[in-house]
Amino acid sequence: MKRTRQEKVRLGFLFVLTCCFFLVVFLRLVHLQVLLHDSYSEVVDRQSGGTVTIPSARGVIYDRNGRVMANNVYQSSVYAYPENRKELNDIARYIEKVWNLSPNTAKKQFGLAPKRFRWIKRMIDDRLAARIEKEAPPGLHLRQEAQRVYPMGVVGKQILGFTDIDNRGQSGLEYAWDSVLAGQKGYADIRRDGLRRTFKVKEKALVKPIPGQSVVLTLDYRMQEIVEEELRNAVEKYNAKSGMAAFIDCNNGDILAMAHFDPSEKHPERPVKLRAVTDRWEPGSIFKAFTAAALLDSGLVDFTDSTYCEEGKWRCNNRYLHDDKELGWLSFRQIMELSSNIGVAKYAIELGGEKIIEAARRFGLGEKSNCGLPGETSGKVTPPGRWSEYNTAMVAIGHSVAVSALQMAAAFGAIANGGELLRPRFILGHVDSEGCVMTGNRCEIIRRTMERASADTLRAILRGVVQRGTAEAANSTVVSIAGKTGTAQIYDVENRRYFYSKYMASFAGFFPAEQPLVAGIVVIEKPHPIHYGGWTAAPAFRKIAERYAVLNPDLFTSSERILAEQGSHDEQTAEVPNLIGRNLTNAEQAVFKEGLMLRTNRSDGLVIWQYPQPDHLLFAGDEVIVVTQELASDDVMMLDLKGLSIREASAFASFANIKLEITGQGQVVKQSIRPGTDITDDAVCKLACRSI
Repeated sequence: MKRTRQEKVRLGFLFVLTCCFFLVVFLRLVHLQVLLHDSYSEVVDRQSGGTVTIPSARGVIYDRNGRVMANNVYQSSVYAYPENRKELNDIARYIEKVWNLSPNTAKKQFGLAPKRFRWIKRMIDDRLAARIEKEAPPGLHLRQEAQRVYPMGVVGKQILGFTDIDNRGQSGLEYAWDSVLAGQKGYADIRRDGLRRTFKVKEKALVKPIPGQSVVLTLDYRMQEIVEEELRNAVEKYNAKSGMAAFIDCNNGDILAMAHFDPSEKHPERPVKLRAVTDRWEPGSIFKAFTAAALLDSGLVDFTDSTYCEEGKWRCNNRYLHDDKELGWLSFRQIMELSSNIGVAKYAIELGGEKIIEAARRFGLGEKSNCGLPGETSGKVTPPGRWSEYNTAMVAIGHSVAVSALQMAAAFGAIANGGELLRPRFILGHVDSEGCVMTGNRCEIIRRTMERASADTLRAILRGVVQRGTAEAANSTVVSIAGKTGTAQIYDVENRRYFYSKYMASFAGFFPAEQPLVAGIVVIEKPHPIHYGGWTAAPAFRKIAERYAVLNPDLFTSSERILAEQGSHDEQTAEVPNLIGRNLTNAEQAVFKEGLMLRTNRSDGLVIWQYPQPDHLLFAGDEVIVVTQELASDDVMMLDLKGLSIREASAFASFANIKLEITGQGQVVKQSIRPGTDITDDAVCKLACRSI
């Protein structure tokens, strides 16, 4: 069929029109895909996806034995991000249905608005999360969030602290080490479907999160639990306002346990501070240990020096010092054992107040230990505006001085280890990516506080405080304890005087006494009606030491375990007789009669010194050490020290005015001055010791 000219024109026009249409479409596609690619890609990304943060996993916290103290669990949280008004209305109605809210209240309650992020509910249970994921309207989303959990409950929470709902540290270790534990957040692309009914269809990490570093504490969970339990028991038993305690390894400074107990504390699971670190208080008589250290180092006193204690009342600069008992002539050791204020004050006045302050500062009082916990107090050790005999006396017995429990634990740790002040620490190490513990420096020595020989003598004195003095309630048949009691009146800041009936009762010490491992302190605030540290804090300290020793039998030497076993049998002990003034033959008979042995420096003469002191209890077969002297001679002959403990050797050296240089620990195996040699002035004896 032959087409007419008109038909040909119409077909040509349609062909050209069709070609133009496809050319326009093609050009438009080129325009969209090439020229406007970047801008429209942004629109697509905005509508179907976005960038969100990926929280990092917070580091795990372990105790020194690998127990998990803080960990993470993951739960779903709900949030809203409506794109428009319609999505906003749908979200509001759905929220009101799920959480049983009154109609038309969700928008105002949650502050819903288009293109605004709003949390609806944090940390919901899995069943509700599954329901929301299945039926939630567009713009309502789920996110997985980490929640901090503490498997040991409230035990150790005062040290650990806590985190807020965003997993940020708020107190304690969680706050102080937040930057280490928190890690770094990551970022990711997210995609939605066309109806915006799902949130996480695809996720691609742009920046991967860096997990927080896990840390291992020096804390011993078992010790921490014991301390918290016994502290609570003591506060309740003695009707006290509160209590606090701190215990450290005296050989490396590791903090084993710290706690406080306050019955009025409403939220123990969310502690704001750790009072053993943050609070300062006047130590009272436990400060006498540092006064004694200064006196021993100065050479002003030894075991047998004596002074008159004025029958309990002494006038000093028109003011009076008092003792609880009417005490007469006492040796320095008895002054410490019975905690005579007057006896210590007389020696302190002779030494001078400045040297006492210097000694206290050497022990770390008046400065922060920089252990790493927040809110640590430095305490207060400052000289008065003018030194007088009375001011010197008051400082010497622990008034006008302020300390923290951690400071005192570290200071008594220095006495226990021979005179080295160690920096307390509570981070044992970090856990690397392979799960191995990377430990740091095991021990940081801040300074030497006193001579080793003086420390040995002071340890023996503090052991006597427990055996015969004000801390008899701390004496144990399970583990040997040494320490000092304190009963300090609380200062009334408003009226600038001391309360007459409000006290801080304390006991600071270490155990085992022969080879110390742990040093610590227990402080009881305002106990009543019994307010003495020897009858409140000391028994609590003893129970803590006994329970820890039972849980850790491998930490204690065989001799210490034998002592604990023998200590429960009174028939195996003997009372040391008074041998002073007797001739050697008579002294031997008296000792043998009690089932004891005798060690002497010569084969004849009169006894002029003995150790232990009369009435001291020893086990059958133990030695009594005596020094004899001829009537016509003032010379003292060297004693055979081999086989003696450092404490026993130090007691003889203190009497004979010998300076000791000791290497090793345990019993004496070698001495530089031969037995039987006359001792010269300023003699120095080198002792080699070894644990046997």
